[in-house]
Amino acid sequence: MNRNRLWAAMTALTLIPLAGPVVHGQGHVDDVGLTVLAPGGPITTSGGDWSGTYAGRVFEGIFAANTASSPGFDAASGTFPLGSEIRFDFVKQLLYWNGTALATPTASMTLDFQAEQFATITGGDMAGAPGFIIDSVTAGGGFHDHLDYMVSAGAPAGLYGLVLTLGPGGGSTGFTSSAPFLVTLMQGNLDPTSYTAGMNALVDAAFVPVPEPSTLALAVLAAAAGIPLARLRRRGR
Repeated sequence: MNRNRLWAAMTALTLIPLAGPVVHGQGHVDDVGLTVLAPGGPITTSGGDWSGTYAGRVFEGIFAANTASSPGFDAASGTFPLGSEIRFDFVKQLLYWNGTALATPTASMTLDFQAEQFATITGGDMAGAPGFIIDSVTAGGGFHDHLDYMVSAGAPAGLYGLVLTLGPGGGSTGFTSSAPFLVTLMQGNLDPTSYTAGMNALVDAAFVPVPEPSTLALAVLAAAAGIPLARLRRRGR
């Protein structure tokens, strides 16, 4: 369940003209925390306001003038082998909640790092898209960087969702890619009910597996015949 700590702050921000990106966080409180729990293991993400099954995998931000730079990524010294590089990749299409329902976005989203590297995702990139190497780790094996999230001009209000992974880049070893995590960014203003519904819908779209066509066909047949789906599956074996 989402506790929506950011919603009230987001609503207030949308009522005040802002000239630039919103950057949160003394102590990097709004960043995606990164750890590697065992040598050679995956990056584990933590933080955010989501509890339950997807705790530590859902992060919230807000656009100001179509741009945001939070959440960033933060790992303590000693997390990564020295000399490692960290990259991100998109693993699903750009998600969008229009205030009432999930929809295919007319806008695209571009991520850049220091105006030197760029990667764009659209609602039609169903298999995701390549990202890029963000940066090398610090001299102590830590990592702290912010990407700029930029939604295209004229993007309609709503919630936009990016499903990302972080992993080793440039031949780095000693750790593997994270599980997918969700970054949501609000454009314009949504009331609390719509915001909560949108967050729930984006989480489902990001993480809940879509049934295979054969399973959907069985479900339709079962519903029409009044037969429990489990019984149909047993008969089909």
